[in-house]
Amino acid sequence: MTIITAMMRYRLFTALCALLGLLVALPAMAAEVEWSCPPGFVVKEGLNKGFPIDGMMRAFVVVPPRNATGPRPVWVPLTGSVEATNWNLTALRSGNNAHLADAGFMVVGPVRECAEQDPALAAGQCNGPGHDGWNWNPWHEGRADGPAGDRWKTDAGSDARFLHAMVRCVGTKWPLDAKRLYLGGISSGATMTNRALLFGSDFWAGGLTISGEWYVTRDDGTALSFADARAAVAADPTHVFQGRVGPMPLPAKVGPMVVMTVWGGDKDLWNCAGVLCADYRPSTQAGTNYWSRQPAVVSVACSATHGHMWPQVNTDAFNLWALTTLASFPKGSDPKTFRMNPPPPGYQCRVGAFTDHY
Repeated sequence: MTIITAMMRYRLFTALCALLGLLVALPAMAAEVEWSCPPGFVVKEGLNKGFPIDGMMRAFVVVPPRNATGPRPVWVPLTGSVEATNWNLTALRSGNNAHLADAGFMVVGPVRECAEQDPALAAGQCNGPGHDGWNWNPWHEGRADGPAGDRWKTDAGSDARFLHAMVRCVGTKWPLDAKRLYLGGISSGATMTNRALLFGSDFWAGGLTISGEWYVTRDDGTALSFADARAAVAADPTHVFQGRVGPMPLPAKVGPMVVMTVWGGDKDLWNCAGVLCADYRPSTQAGTNYWSRQPAVVSVACSATHGHMWPQVNTDAFNLWALTTLASFPKGSDPKTFRMNPPPPGYQCRVGAFTDHY
């Protein structure tokens, strides 16, 4: 029994090393990124507060990679509406993303503007409708319907700029691989990921969108009601829909990236004051329809059964698989060379758009 156990442990260890080898064996090809901080700001491990941008002070948490040398891939996890940044980093139920530093990733957890630099604030003022032309409050991730949101058709917004600036600042102290900068999140954090990628495909190498919105519109960009948007995607599930998540019109072409989209199954829904207001079946379908039509983008579509939350089946294994998959495809790689290892049990993933939704 002792010999069998030792052999099993050895095989598990070597398999994990082979998986992580994707992170350390790839050349750290330099990209044109200027690592810089705002004047007088010195970045540090742990909580960083007072980061000035767009007339505001922002905060973020830095979790450096463990026992790693050379430029490292970057992972920026974004929380949703009702969970704190600290939970997203350290609680298994909310993501446990800081654990990825053990796999060699530089983990940088941004704090939502609505949280007022408090990484422990969960729902509170962050859970509700947006203002100043934004649709939802946790992140500036989708423009509101009507004239109030028109400026965000061409302006990425302060959150998108903050995420860029934050990573560039972290790179002044730790060596980062400029071709492997990834972000991702759950719910509003996933919607923010979609927006950041749509406006910043020259900077980001890809992202992980878990149950994110697309805010499906008509082809001319005018808004649809929740019910009409659901019906539109169901009636034409392969159509590339415009959406209030990004520029109007959506870019005809974006830079090379890998985008992984996760749908939590039939229970992947959200209620606003007890009334159904979001269904992530049509929104994830619309997202992969767009990403999979981009010739420079590898689109990966994953389905599971955990509902509307961070993936709960084999969470750490899924996170490691997802981030290793992203990191195996540095920016500028040829989509034809992409190879996907099987995901952990509990997930069905394919290259391309979703084919199991309708």
